[in-house]
Amino acid sequence: MDAFESLRTSFPSANLTLLTSPAFASLANLMPYFDSIIIDERKPFYYFRKTCQIRNHFRKNWTAVIDLQCSKRTKAYFDWFYKRGGGNWYGTAKECSHPMPDFTNVNNRDRMLEAVKMAGAFEYKAELSWLVKDSKKVFQKFKIKKPYCVIIPGSSPHKPSKRWSAEKYANLSNSLYELGITSYLAGTKIERNIAMEVCTYSRASEILVDKTSLEELAQIFANAQFIVGNDTGPTFLAARIGAPTLMIMGADTNPYMSSPTGSAAGFIYNADIQAITTQEVLNKVRELGGLSHLK
Repeated sequence: MDAFESLRTSFPSANLTLLTSPAFASLANLMPYFDSIIIDERKPFYYFRKTCQIRNHFRKNWTAVIDLQCSKRTKAYFDWFYKRGGGNWYGTAKECSHPMPDFTNVNNRDRMLEAVKMAGAFEYKAELSWLVKDSKKVFQKFKIKKPYCVIIPGSSPHKPSKRWSAEKYANLSNSLYELGITSYLAGTKIERNIAMEVCTYSRASEILVDKTSLEELAQIFANAQFIVGNDTGPTFLAARIGAPTLMIMGADTNPYMSSPTGSAAGFIYNADIQAITTQEVLNKVRELGGLSHLK
């Protein structure tokens, strides 16, 4: 968010376009930073029609492309669709006009900020009032019980090894119930089975999975005692909103690069993610201020 804010505030009259995936489309459309959004379904390149659509976007007369992802896929976009035109490209692709330095072990937020600063932007911190609005209607709609926390038990379907187990999250939910805290399970439609599995071990959890819009979820995050989740998009969003947020990390996550950023954000790491205990999580949540309401 800070990189986006920095671009828009530094270049208020520029026409800014964001290329993003379907998972982030709803959030992108809420943002005040961009003039247009391009959705990249990231299909395999043998899907000729989709590949041609992306190629056509890159062949437009852009003043510059700032590659904030620096992935193998975006490097392929540069090589196949952009390099021949000789335009400005800020990224890590070989032979691009503005190569970025080695960002190994640099937090993703800081990496993105450095990228937009290379393109001439000044650094600004994102202000998220556009996302976190009056939550009264949301609380009424979902009958939210205070005090509460939000648990995010899912992750990318391609990386199930990033998930703390459903049984572990259930144990956490049970422990929180004994402290008088209601746990709400959040996520997208593809994570509903994970939430249901948590509920087979614990009846202390309430399911919000596939029920909220991203805007509604942000409002729920903003008023939570704390949020606990895996290395996944909603956990980063919760941290950025400012609520105490703990990310549970295993061997598939580099804590230097992927730790959440926010005023009360932290992480707990063990290469064997299932070796992380409920008590360790509770202790870390307490350190972050998530249990400060308890005497």
